[in-house]
Amino acid sequence: MDTKLIPTLNNMGWMIAQQPDLYTEAFIEYARTAEKPVLEVGAAYGVAAPRILQQGGRVIVNDLDARHLDTLYQQTPENLRENLQLLVGSCVDEIEITAGSLAAILCGRVFHFFDSATILQCLKRFAHWLEPNGKIFIVADSIYHGMNEPIFSHFLARKAAGETNAGRVSLLDNPRLAVQPHRDEILAAMPEYFHFIDIETMAGFFNQTGFLVQQASYFPAHYYYEVSLWDGREGVGLIGVKI
Repeated sequence: MDTKLIPTLNNMGWMIAQQPDLYTEAFIEYARTAEKPVLEVGAAYGVAAPRILQQGGRVIVNDLDARHLDTLYQQTPENLRENLQLLVGSCVDEIEITAGSLAAILCGRVFHFFDSATILQCLKRFAHWLEPNGKIFIVADSIYHGMNEPIFSHFLARKAAGETNAGRVSLLDNPRLAVQPHRDEILAAMPEYFHFIDIETMAGFFNQTGFLVQQASYFPAHYYYEVSLWDGREGVGLIGVKI
């Protein structure tokens, strides 16, 4: 059985089942020496949390769906559960965390579901929750995601025109998805719109919300199926430091 991707229970795409990307790995490594808890946002069943707990760290795990978090809790060894806090709700406007109480935040594969205004709102909240010099780790689907290949010129035109949400793409009429034999099944597992991310735009969002970009790059999404691949830049990651 192919377990590259695990479907979420609330039709918000899939959770990565194989080895995480380098930015998620960097978050896990950073958590190893953090004195304060770290937060994994939109974690589904927990991508980074199990390893952070195994290495003795304290982690708050957030997701929209309580069923995902319950699965994580049940799969966590009893002796590690005291370092695990579960937080159900939207990171946009539902959950609340004490100001300055976190060492780092991982927001993995979440922002490509949001428009630009919502991303900015989240980043402002994240900055409020982080301690001074705390770090934010972002992973998202990039503008070089395979679904964007046949319509990439449209993105470039929208960006050149200064559109706020230049990377927003509807999957309902996506040319590449339209020819897939399992199109309806794929659409049923995710929202109608994706907002593919480019580094320049996201770096600008960081600067507007009190973060200094420490690292940014595109990377190959080895965990995706062929329909989502393009040229080895399907994923995008950024690390920011609160200033």
